[in-house]
Amino acid sequence: MPRPAATFAAGLAVVLLLAGCMPPDPIITPEPGPGATPVFASDEEALAAATDAYAKYRSVLDEIFTKGGNDLSKLATVATGDQLQVEMSSFAEIKNRGLHSTGGTTFTTQGLQQYDPGSPDGHSIVVAYICEDVSSVDVLNSSGESVVSPDRPDTSLYEVAFDLDSGGQQLLVSHKERWSDSPC
Repeated sequence: MPRPAATFAAGLAVVLLLAGCMPPDPIITPEPGPGATPVFASDEEALAAATDAYAKYRSVLDEIFTKGGNDLSKLATVATGDQLQVEMSSFAEIKNRGLHSTGGTTFTTQGLQQYDPGSPDGHSIVVAYICEDVSSVDVLNSSGESVVSPDRPDTSLYEVAFDLDSGGQQLLVSHKERWSDSPC
């Protein structure tokens, strides 16, 4: 007849062994709370809003750059968080060096990386892949000479994150990172 302590130990060992083989609990993505409506009805609508927001962002950046980094007042209407700080620092450097641009940047939206309607506080609610084309942009010094490297690629692919503004009404660029060193 088996001893109770040995039977208990064997049973406990089997339970612990089986527990180690069990898959982990699934990760649950919270849905918007009751009464909350998603900001966008679909992925397509989220991507269209991101594309519109990026067009405004590029327009403001190009306008500031053509003016040599002066008048940053519009920057906070298109960028937020880390990206706002990055752009402010970049334009301070542009102004310091006496640079300005001619031409404008064009872009194409390559696709949606994510749309997260349950994103807390609207942070990174939309993330998209965007290809920028700077082939018609020239950067000039105070003497009017181009400082663009002949090796500068015409196109670059970025992963761009968008946050909702504090009113929850429009997307602002919150993070922009080069996605690939290859042209797009």
